[in-house]
Amino acid sequence: MSRSPHPHRTAIAAIPLLGAVLLAGAHARRSPEADFVAIVKAFIALDAPPSWDAIERLPTIRWAALPPTSLQNCLPDGGCFVRQGTATVAGRTLAVVATGARSMVLNLYFRNSGAAFGEAAVVAALKEAALSPALARCPLKPGSGSTNWYRLTGPGYLSVQAATANRPMEGFVVGHGAELPRLQPNQLALYSEQCTAGAARAPVSTSKPHELLAQAVVALLAPAGVAGYDWKALPTLAPDVAWDAAGPKRIDLSFKNDPNPLSLNGTLKLAGRAFSMMASGTATQVKVIYFDEMGLHPRGEHMLGVVYEKGIAVQLARCGPVYTESTNNWYNLTSTRTRPAAILQSIRYDGSQVQDAYVLRLDGTLPAREARDRSPGVAGC
Repeated sequence: MSRSPHPHRTAIAAIPLLGAVLLAGAHARRSPEADFVAIVKAFIALDAPPSWDAIERLPTIRWAALPPTSLQNCLPDGGCFVRQGTATVAGRTLAVVATGARSMVLNLYFRNSGAAFGEAAVVAALKEAALSPALARCPLKPGSGSTNWYRLTGPGYLSVQAATANRPMEGFVVGHGAELPRLQPNQLALYSEQCTAGAARAPVSTSKPHELLAQAVVALLAPAGVAGYDWKALPTLAPDVAWDAAGPKRIDLSFKNDPNPLSLNGTLKLAGRAFSMMASGTATQVKVIYFDEMGLHPRGEHMLGVVYEKGIAVQLARCGPVYTESTNNWYNLTSTRTRPAAILQSIRYDGSQVQDAYVLRLDGTLPAREARDRSPGVAGC
């Protein structure tokens, strides 16, 4: 007859096994920051840009019912619609806001008012999740509460704003794409995009975008005493403009009421703002230059005022029709060192933001007057 094992011996033998099980469970539990990074990774993995219902697949977030809320004034990130949510991460409740356009989400914003994850811990979790964080934008003067931006594989990006005594909460922004969100004009001199170890942190720009735009306009004016300049000279005048290296092409510009037979396309990037450029003219002379902003920027700048500060007299010549959402006014540009020119400033208003377009006529002439155009001093012009 066999004897049963001694009960105490059985219990003692089970202790190492229990310890192994507990240790395995400890390894299986993820850190709070790893749970947060799981949301970041899931968002970047969605089709870019995702739809408003696609973000419902993100873990631990409960969203307000669709449709998203339409804003009276669009946000600086370009979002005109928002959807509120809350995320539960390791016992912490994070406020979440998705922003975007009518049919797509652009960014997720997180605010953690509970125990902080800590930037170092979040960056470590990003590395463990194979998102390869690379510091891409950083403050010139690092300090408490500063914001750092990381590019992630995917591609995507994540900004981290540390908690401070005066602001006891962490802030995060996550989005798709390798291009970081545009800084506001008053932030350009405060941040650098030279953030590698040992790098001298130069500011993104010491000038605001409208100041750089005025500089380009003045540079493109023809010198006084000459008929103008040719296509070969054009690329040398404003170095920030990248013109098509293939040279001007013959294109019908009748849709712009432009009789010139040749045109050349280009792009202009100025401290985060971008313009689509086009020059038109004859075989021997550039006649007109078009600037069309791609995107919106905050209201309140005065580009032509900066042109005036650079020694170019700016005089209102004609106002376009009265619109509630845009203005279209012509100005004469004159100085002793430049040939007289005319410029059309078109500003489209979208809440607290605007979109600019300009037409620079290098010979100083104005196009044919339209019936609803107004002269200076007439009907509010």
